[in-house]
Amino acid sequence: MIPQFVYFDLGNVLCFFDHHKSVENMAAITGADTKTIREIVYVADLEHRYETGLVTGQEFVNEIAHKLGLSELECDKMLHAASDMFQPNHDILPILDRICEMKIPMGILSNTCDAHWDWIVRQSYPQLKYPFEPIVLSYEEKVMKPNPEIYRLSTEKAKFAPGDIFFTDDRTDNIEAAKAYGWNTHLFTDAASLLQVIDEWN
Repeated sequence: MIPQFVYFDLGNVLCFFDHHKSVENMAAITGADTKTIREIVYVADLEHRYETGLVTGQEFVNEIAHKLGLSELECDKMLHAASDMFQPNHDILPILDRICEMKIPMGILSNTCDAHWDWIVRQSYPQLKYPFEPIVLSYEEKVMKPNPEIYRLSTEKAKFAPGDIFFTDDRTDNIEAAKAYGWNTHLFTDAASLLQVIDEWN
């Protein structure tokens, strides 16, 4: 069955990211070791709260400074360091071309924060020149995958029934939640495998 709408995850589907690079970048600015930065940002729930829109970029930076015992950190510099960890997935471009040729509308559904999204947009990656609409970002919606609410919101924004929507994501928990909501899904591992799925649409 050919879907009526396709949602793509952003991280590790349209673009690759490396949390270790982000941690190293922030450690270099703060003078802290990478283990400490990782614990503050990722092991604790700071990154999760930022990606759910519960804290602002300034509050994100302020909390890191507070945990490190620093009076302040330069917000823009820290957010750039935290975000400079992405690379475009060029292998996905032929898939986007194929779906456009089939005249199937596409959207993005991503767990992300404003700093990461703004950084990616500024890079002018070729995949973001495609007509994605809507673009559903967790920090704007105040809810993250795999919470069922974000699939409800995304379904409403796509303006198609759940069974008409196809979704690809690299995380099993996000895929299982989308499937439970009634979407058609594919666990993304590489572009070649996804292309095989698309080739079977008829």
